[in-house]
Amino acid sequence: MVEEHFTEEEKNKLPKHVAIIMDGNGRWAKSRKRPRLFGHRNGVENVRSVVNTAREIGVPYVTLYAFSAENQNRPEEEKSGLMRLLEEFLKRELNAMLRDGIRLRAIGDLDGLPEFANRIVRETIEKTKHNSDWNLTLALNYGSRQEVLDAIHAYSQSDQNIGQKPEWDDFSQHLQTRDLPDPDLIIRTSGEFRLSNFLLLQAAYSEIYVSPLHWPDFDRTAFIGALRDYVSRERRFGKTSEQLFSLQSS
Repeated sequence: MVEEHFTEEEKNKLPKHVAIIMDGNGRWAKSRKRPRLFGHRNGVENVRSVVNTAREIGVPYVTLYAFSAENQNRPEEEKSGLMRLLEEFLKRELNAMLRDGIRLRAIGDLDGLPEFANRIVRETIEKTKHNSDWNLTLALNYGSRQEVLDAIHAYSQSDQNIGQKPEWDDFSQHLQTRDLPDPDLIIRTSGEFRLSNFLLLQAAYSEIYVSPLHWPDFDRTAFIGALRDYVSRERRFGKTSEQLFSLQSS
């Protein structure tokens, strides 16, 4: 059993931003001899649990890799089912988002989604834009390489940047995540050790946690276990342990 209570010292070490690659819905369903959409539906149900746990514990930013650009290669029936699940989720959760102060954001090419899915995402973003307590970002039709290419293009179009050496703080303002802190922790479920074109630049200093559980089984206890693992790590950002200890003691 994972201890759910965090000490004050541990709370100070909790990540501000957790990004999750929700993997394994299809394999979870296959292991139960059910269709892939059965796995996706159970995966959607698990989103509420993890987001609520993050809010209860005090993690203000959560980003979910919900639909990658590469997922456009999936069978039409599966893609259509996923988009309907997205629509159902946002309609069902809107009142809770407004009640709990959760702001929805989205990254990715929303115009590449079906019209009904594009519309409900944009409507929910608009209706929650004044919320500021908690932040849920959905990566939809998202690919990090394309995001970087788009950012390079936008950066190069600015007259003030012509002939200037790029600085990260300036360049990062052209990324879709410009209003978000970089993820402190990236969780991937289903035991896969790769980022799959997700937040490649933003993950430069992220801690990575891989769970063997498929996403529908990655419950509250598993999420808290990932957070416990994170707070036990030493994030050095290029410094030595001795330097960090000296800074903490001063």
